[in-house]
Order: sequence, then C-alpha cells, then structure tokens
Amino acid sequence: MKTQKKMRFNLYDWLYKRDRKEDADGDRDAPRTFAFFFKLFARSFGRLCTLNMYFVLGCFPLWIILFLLTGSVGPSVEVPVSELFGPVMGAAALVEPSPTLNALLSVHGVLTSVSQITTVMWVVIGIAAALLCVVFGPVMTGLAINLRNIVRGEPLFLWSDFWYAVKSNWKQSIPLGIIDLVVLFMLGYGLVFYYMNLGLSTLFNTFFLFTIFLIVLYLFMRKYLYLMLVTFDLSVPKLFKNALIFSLIGLGRNFVSTLGAALVVGLNLLLMMLFFPLGILLPIVCTVGIVLFIDAYAAWPKIKAIMIDPYAGVQETGA
Repeated sequence: MKTQKKMRFNLYDWLYKRDRKEDADGDRDAPRTFAFFFKLFARSFGRLCTLNMYFVLGCFPLWIILFLLTGSVGPSVEVPVSELFGPVMGAAALVEPSPTLNALLSVHGVLTSVSQITTVMWVVIGIAAALLCVVFGPVMTGLAINLRNIVRGEPLFLWSDFWYAVKSNWKQSIPLGIIDLVVLFMLGYGLVFYYMNLGLSTLFNTFFLFTIFLIVLYLFMRKYLYLMLVTFDLSVPKLFKNALIFSLIGLGRNFVSTLGAALVVGLNLLLMMLFFPLGILLPIVCTVGIVLFIDAYAAWPKIKAIMIDPYAGVQETGA
C-alpha cells in the first residue's frame, strides 16, 4: 500500500492557501454571519496584507504629504513653550534674581524647536495632493474588486483583477476618489475646528455634534461606494444616492463594522504609544487591509440581497 507523502510547511502556501480548501462550495454559499467573518478573515489574512501593500504603494503621495507635515524635515526655529514667556523674561530683566523668579523661569522661560514648512515644501505638498486625487479612486477601485471576491468566496487573481478594475472604471473612479477625499478632508477639518471652539457657544456645540453625525453617516456610505462601482454601471451621483440608502437600510451591520474598524485603528494607535516601531509598521503591513475587509464583509451581503438577488433570474426567464 502506497503511503501518502507528508507535505512540508511552506510560508507562501500558508499565506495564500494554495490548497484551496477555503473555496469549497459549502463555504461559498454559507451566509456571511458574524461567526463566519473570523473564519474568512483567518484564511484571507495573507491576501489582505497583499492588498494593504497595493494601497501603500498606490497611494504613495499620501505618505509624502504626511512625512512633510510631521516636522521631520525643514528648518526649525526656537519658540516659547508658555504664553507667559514675555512677561516673565521682562520681569527677569528688571528685578534681582530670586528663588521665585528662578522657579518662574524654569516653567515659563523654556524654548522649544518648531519645524517650519517652507514654500518649496508647500509646493511639493500641493503637487502630491493633486497626484493623490488622481490615484486614490483607481486604487480603491482595484482593492474593492478583490475584497468583493474574497467576501464572495470566488477564485482570486489579486494583481490582474486589480488592474482590470482600474482600467475598466478609471473614468468614474477618478471623480469618485476626488469627491471622497474632499468630503473626508472637510469633515475632518470641521471636526477639529468645532472641537477647538467647543464650549464657546451653543451653536458651536450643535455644529460639533452635527459634524460627528455626518462623519458616522459618511463612513457608513463609504462601505458601499467602491463595491457598487466595480459591480454595476452607475453614475457617480447614483452611487452616492444608493450608498445613502444602504447606509440606512444596513444600519445594524454598518454600526457593528464601523465599531470593529474603530477597534482595529484604536489598537494600532495604542501600539504606537506603547511600542512605536511596531505601531508605525502595522498600517504598512495590515491595518488598512483589515479595515477595508471589515467594511466589505458588512456591505456586500446587503448589496447582493437588494440589487442582485431579486433580479438574478430575469434574463433566464425573459421577464
């Protein structure tokens, strides 16, 4: 009797599951429940890391902008740490030294270095921002078709599917990406602005709460935008209209998935504070891919149930 040869461990096979056990028909037809999420996530983790790399490389202008805004480059100037620096230094020039004055100088007479953004740096940031507006939508579209196929349990060809989606949808994905970035920037700016003015008046407090509501609503909508783009032939206004409808119809799934994505990002930020090298590495390796997978897993079943399943037999029956 011929004995079966034991297969040796292979990292590539483990990451990408080349034995295809995860593509069994039973799993493909299984309902996308909360419990099934962890099973699908575990066997797709290597692919999510690959898609994370696509995002990092495709959206390289974003990293240029963040690097220039961190203050790591450019000239620096000495500025006071305390607002009382001027009065304390003025008093020190007029009165005799004393323990009280020395204590005040140690607290309010301290200078720190602050990096300046030069004109050249602003020009580079502007060019990088313009380039990001062009590439962001196509990159998200290429990721969306792969995430959709992962959730559906279909065979995957990550690189070829990515470029197929980019080439097939670039006319819509570019304006969609621009609108997406503008809305995200405006909502983020509004949140910071009203937070800094929180407590000044009832109007500012109301706008702050309304901005939080808009952010949550738009995060719900974003789960559906790019998935619908790669699945249906819809104009950009109709994509936003349908995404708004889905954000309300799938309220439960949207809330849970947003909470899960926030937990992943929160853990990443916690790691940055506890062990910075690992915390800064995770967004480059897996954080973005995990968050996008959570969103796709929550959104796709609703899209399928409402926009695909009711019309699945129309062409076959001729109705």
